[in-house]
Amino acid sequence: MYYDKIHHRHSQVLAATGLTPVEFEALLITFEYHWEEYYSHFTLEGKVRQRISYNRKTSVIPLIQDKLFFILVYLKTNPLQELYAIQFDMTQPQANKWIHLLSEILKRTLKTLGELPDRNSNRLIHILKGCEDVLLDGTERPIQRPIDEDRQSACYSGKKNS
Repeated sequence: MYYDKIHHRHSQVLAATGLTPVEFEALLITFEYHWEEYYSHFTLEGKVRQRISYNRKTSVIPLIQDKLFFILVYLKTNPLQELYAIQFDMTQPQANKWIHLLSEILKRTLKTLGELPDRNSNRLIHILKGCEDVLLDGTERPIQRPIDEDRQSACYSGKKNS
């Protein structure tokens, strides 16, 4: 599965990656910069490069757009690595290596573009001051059951499977 085969089918690109082809191409520019920066200094195994790097046409993922497509599809669909390796015509260890490497490159790309989630709560408070309604999507997390009965009743409904 390669990007060149589906890039003209807008709905399939959106379904596979979560991005439109225009958004994909915009992200590709910065992704390519970070890939070249990494690959010029390090090998695929993460070792310091001893000589000049050349893109191999025989690589499992030869083109930069295929590398971005590979990691975006993985992050969107989250398949088993064995299944993912079959889809991209590689072995499971190769898929694992590429997933970890390209995830880091994508993270650097998103950080450069300012698209990573912000961990600064003060900035969030500042942004939310101008909003009337805020919808939060969260998950429940288990907490230590309080010993005090009043605090227990505040935390628990009393139903076993609520």
